[in-house]
Amino acid sequence: MGPHSFRDHRPARAPRRRGADRGGCRRIPHHRARMDLVRQHDVLPVPRVGPADSRRFRRAEEPGQGHHRRGARNGAAARAGRLRRRFHGRGRAVGIVVLNRLPASVTPLAEWLDGAAGDVQLITSTAAAEGYAGSFPTVIGVDDYSAGPDVPRVLDELCAAGGVERIVHLTEEDVLRAAAARDRYGVPGQSYGDALPYRDKLLMKRRVSASGIRVPAFHAPNTPTSSDDRHGSDAVLRFADEYGWPVVVKPRLGYASTGVRVVRTPADLVADIRARDADDVLVEEFIPGPVCHVDGFCANGKVLFACPSRYVNDCLAFHDSVPLGSAQLDPGDPLAAELTDFTRAVVAALPPTDRSPFHLEVIVDERTGELVFCEIACRLGGGHMMETLTLRTGVNPARASVRDQAGLPSPAVITPGRTLYGWILIPPRPGTLAGIAELSPPPFVRHFHVKTPCPRTFTGASTSVDSVLGFVVEGATSDEVARRLAECAEIAETILKWE
Repeated sequence: MGPHSFRDHRPARAPRRRGADRGGCRRIPHHRARMDLVRQHDVLPVPRVGPADSRRFRRAEEPGQGHHRRGARNGAAARAGRLRRRFHGRGRAVGIVVLNRLPASVTPLAEWLDGAAGDVQLITSTAAAEGYAGSFPTVIGVDDYSAGPDVPRVLDELCAAGGVERIVHLTEEDVLRAAAARDRYGVPGQSYGDALPYRDKLLMKRRVSASGIRVPAFHAPNTPTSSDDRHGSDAVLRFADEYGWPVVVKPRLGYASTGVRVVRTPADLVADIRARDADDVLVEEFIPGPVCHVDGFCANGKVLFACPSRYVNDCLAFHDSVPLGSAQLDPGDPLAAELTDFTRAVVAALPPTDRSPFHLEVIVDERTGELVFCEIACRLGGGHMMETLTLRTGVNPARASVRDQAGLPSPAVITPGRTLYGWILIPPRPGTLAGIAELSPPPFVRHFHVKTPCPRTFTGASTSVDSVLGFVVEGATSDEVARRLAECAEIAETILKWE
């Protein structure tokens, strides 16, 4: 591959959040039963960014812990002092902080942290907070969880109060938040510097490329060539001319395929680049071919367990309201062995971690058959990856990750079974979903999820995991799994009533 075109880059610091009003605190009685959630959610649902002025948080506390508070706050130091008095007044501080926006129906943290629930403070989304009421001494619900300033701010307050020994995260937006807090307060676990190459795609691809692994040519287009070229449009066009059209444009810190586009003309490329944050954009060579993914666990630069799979359609199919699926590969498939070896090389090229889940995406170049690195994350994959890996191995990878980060015992060895599994997400299309007919799923369907109330109007899917239905299936071979996923997509067409 030809030389890459990019400017020198200094690793970004953790974003500093400013502003936002602080809301009152609402006490949820410790004995209240968890809210029943009648609709299933995606394993890694799409982060929903609320209005810019909706940045309040509520705390669910034990009975007698505080009272209904209103009015202005007196700054971080005063809040930290109140937290110190609150926790230290009981004789000890709570030692585990968990960051997790997912509902208790998807991540039953009280069960996963059995034996340590009394030591947990949970920061979650406002929507999910009720489901965790009574599970832990402290449950803090935050509006605008994924993009607002309150999660890092509240995390700082809890850590400043003292006694925090572990910080646990589950989803992509919390990787750097947790790592930055560990660095600031001396908490063991993944550091910010080690986490950043798993989040920043520019740093990621530099590290992987430097190890000799093929990556698409890439360019960070924030190097202006003139005073009116803040986004470096001229250099971007030269890059596209050198490596060919189309090109892929994506945010450096994105996930769930949000903001990823295949751009085919110079005019569209310039317009796309200028519409983005100049410091959070990457342009890549387009590599034609199917995309595979490998999911598993790694530690200290070594792969402990790897499960290779192939996507059914691809992660950009949601733009056309086409389902996204995944089928695990046959153990004897030469591609599975090649992907596993490729994974070992990628993991060795990146900063070593404590035991951590990973989600690696690999392009199979249809012109040469060569494997090409796409990207990797140090967290569990989205869709229904948690369910398919649990069925295949008997070990819930999300539970294992939570317990690992909390310093609690988890299965040391993960062994796959013979039966293969896959999942498919049925995305919304533009229009109104008037209803969903009752369904008795075929026997090969292990899980069936309805993910939306009806009626509901959609403008389409905005990310790769936006969906109205989800199926998890089993099969004796990868081809059988893929056929059954296609059958599920056909079933979905018959039960969804669009207007």
